[in-house]
Amino acid sequence: MRVRMTRWMPAAAALLLLAGGRTALAEDSPKELKQLDKLEGYDSLPQEGTVKKDMENVPKQPVETIIVWSEAAPTHGKAPLDVSFNAEAPDSVANPTYTWTFSDGGTANGAKVKHTFKAPGVQRATLKVTSPKGDLGLDEQRIKVE
Repeated sequence: MRVRMTRWMPAAAALLLLAGGRTALAEDSPKELKQLDKLEGYDSLPQEGTVKKDMENVPKQPVETIIVWSEAAPTHGKAPLDVSFNAEAPDSVANPTYTWTFSDGGTANGAKVKHTFKAPGVQRATLKVTSPKGDLGLDEQRIKVE
């Protein structure tokens, strides 16, 4: 495979754009590219050639119709880490329901909740806000637990 170089790009920096948005050096052999696919998990994609079919057969999913805002404090610290979460929906959303899902399996309800993360790592708190008429808003907070 040949790659045309320009003056502003040194030979060592020549990259190719591959499927899935991956890049590879122009010198990568087919064997190396296969190893890269395996490392990045692309070799396990079933029937990669059926992207159009997969795009047309997407299950119906709810669409976000409202913008919600949330915050967490603190956003990092040592385990066990007690974190307070606060959320707000726009004033135009009547009677919103706030549902929190945490990456460690915990859940909570309400605009203001507290949760303790016991395991180290980057933990997530996902917020789902719904209204009786079907409005939906989503937000996410990431917490670094050491």
